[in-house]
Amino acid sequence: MKFRYFLAALFLSLAVGCVQEEIGTLSEIQVSESYVSIDVNGGSASVNVTASESWQVDASSVPSWLTVSPMSGAAGNGQLTFSAGSTKATNKAEVKINCAGQTQYVNVIQYAAKVEPTVSTAAQVIAGDDGMTFRMSGVCSRYDTGNANAVLYGNWYITDDTGTVYIYGTLDKKGQTKGNPLTAWGIEVGDHVVIEGPKSTYNGTVELVDVTVISVTKSLISVGDLGFDELPYADTTFNLSVSAKESPILVASDSDWLQIADVNADGTYQLHANANERTGKRTATVTIKGPTAIKTVEITQAGTPATGASITEIIAAEDNDQVQTLPNSIVVALTTRGAILSDGTSAIYAFGNSAAALKIGDGVKMAARKTTYNGVPELDNISDVFVDSEGNAVTYPDAKDITASVEEYSASVAEYIKFSGTLKVSGNYYNVEFDGVDPDVKQGSIVYPVDALDAKAWDGKKITITGYFNGLSSKGKFVNIVATKIQEFVDNPKGTLRNPYGATEIAALIKGGTIPEGKVYVRGIINKIDNVDTGYGNAQYWLSTDGTTADFEAYRSMYYGGEKWTEDNKDAIKEGDEVLLYGEVTYYAKNDVAEFKQGNYLITINGKALPEGDGTEASPYNVTKLAEMLLAGETFADQVYAKGIISQIDNVNLEFGNAQYWLSDDGTKLFQMEVYRGFWFGGEKFTSEDQIALGDEVVVYGKVKVYKTTPEFDANNRIISLNGKTE
Repeated sequence: MKFRYFLAALFLSLAVGCVQEEIGTLSEIQVSESYVSIDVNGGSASVNVTASESWQVDASSVPSWLTVSPMSGAAGNGQLTFSAGSTKATNKAEVKINCAGQTQYVNVIQYAAKVEPTVSTAAQVIAGDDGMTFRMSGVCSRYDTGNANAVLYGNWYITDDTGTVYIYGTLDKKGQTKGNPLTAWGIEVGDHVVIEGPKSTYNGTVELVDVTVISVTKSLISVGDLGFDELPYADTTFNLSVSAKESPILVASDSDWLQIADVNADGTYQLHANANERTGKRTATVTIKGPTAIKTVEITQAGTPATGASITEIIAAEDNDQVQTLPNSIVVALTTRGAILSDGTSAIYAFGNSAAALKIGDGVKMAARKTTYNGVPELDNISDVFVDSEGNAVTYPDAKDITASVEEYSASVAEYIKFSGTLKVSGNYYNVEFDGVDPDVKQGSIVYPVDALDAKAWDGKKITITGYFNGLSSKGKFVNIVATKIQEFVDNPKGTLRNPYGATEIAALIKGGTIPEGKVYVRGIINKIDNVDTGYGNAQYWLSTDGTTADFEAYRSMYYGGEKWTEDNKDAIKEGDEVLLYGEVTYYAKNDVAEFKQGNYLITINGKALPEGDGTEASPYNVTKLAEMLLAGETFADQVYAKGIISQIDNVNLEFGNAQYWLSDDGTKLFQMEVYRGFWFGGEKFTSEDQIALGDEVVVYGKVKVYKTTPEFDANNRIISLNGKTE
């Protein structure tokens, strides 16, 4: 929906605002002007400031094009000066001035000079500066009348001999921003149009935004009704009727699969579409061109119906069954002998040279035999490999770290795992030795690594390998993995639950050019909430490590566990809350913003997680659930299991062999419960103070109670697992 520029327009229409009172009536700070305008050629403008206490300009609210002087001042009367150089683009800023807990806002605007109404080519528009206003003359080359938003707002494409520009919004004859403007103007594909509007670039696409229509010249060429919306996927021949008020006429297709086959006796054109072997729809453009006029027609052909089975269904099939994968089975990992295919839920290894020849991101259909090898499902005897699509986005699930439990690890499917150890390369063997594990009993093994992994370069080094489990071989000695990534081992790496990034820390890292791969944990204090949208179910807010600045954006962030924000939970966050979030991060260069990508979600709010677990060994309580149950008055006759991160250690008493420490769900002290006089594995005594450390993830088993107001494990509890190790 066309909301991006609506928000910008709304900003410009608002009077200057403040946190607590109307402009000019704040008790602690007032300014003489709430709007400041600077000339396009550069210059300065000043406002008077009256403050009851010392004041300071929020540096994060001052963009790079603007200089503010001074940045702070004492109580009394003073002056604040805003300066900027010349510009070709319109600049806007909302500058914040803080004083005694109140915030005053001043809007600073520098309007760009409007380009004189000389007609620019598409190439000149594309090369021009954002914010400049251009007049362009060209042909309406594409208008998707099947797209409701395109019709409502007037989104289309204009083309001349130098290129094509996207029109993002067209004003109707009353100057309104929506209301089927192309219908009002009578604009159709092929018509010659002169328009004018400001240039913008959004995600790499050059746009003219909310353009004004100067003139419309109807095309000298018209095309009759095709009689269909979409061609069938099979070989098809159809006729195209063309009427023109000029000649000669040239008809051409831009795609090999659609040919101009003949001209019929009645003057219509006969076109032939080859069968579409792929499942995805495809579109070709037919151009009808005369000496002065041009008309384009888009022809869409349906994809062939998908046949076959999902990877999940194939895994459930009997061994030796002949199967065929659905064409949306995506290649997510490669070896020199095969490929891992995924349907987004399950994965399977396809063994064979034809599979090894595929590329990451291919959507592939193949016939094969389903079998089991080294205890996990596999495909072999592959034939009829057909690449249905290329370049599909590849995302990986969260990898299960099996390093601590590698001696006991086993799985019946190709789950996504990682482990750490020292790589030993010998010929074609890439084995991994684990710290503290007898290599004659258990090792890791990288299955036929591809050159892109550069595995040999890691020989003799301690590394972390991430990839798909490929079974246990040599009577369980080797844990085989189809690797997707090999990296240097880092003890307690940043971005994990045990060691999350601070919001300010990761913002500086991203803006410095380093964007962490995959999903990471980020902790921060909410500085500002833009919105909690219960319609779309996401929220947009800003964090910093100390909560005083807006350093890092939680963009389209979800509630706990990726659930949507609703009317029932929309008040769960507020400014000043400390939150822990999880997701992928990125840099939005257009606005110089470090942010989470869409799809991130909450882990904790002020230390509290979504209550989880049932108190069993298989499903321990998390700290939030157990502590809240205890504080609500619930009692437990039996011992229970609970999982948490050590957030505080009071003591490890070597005389009595027990320890007193605290657990939380995120490693902070915001919401925690006590482990009182707890013992080591199996109820054994502690023998060293460094057996546990802050940030360790533990599962504890014992009796629980509330002591005064503190939820706690009672004395004689014991550790069941420590950072994944169970002994």
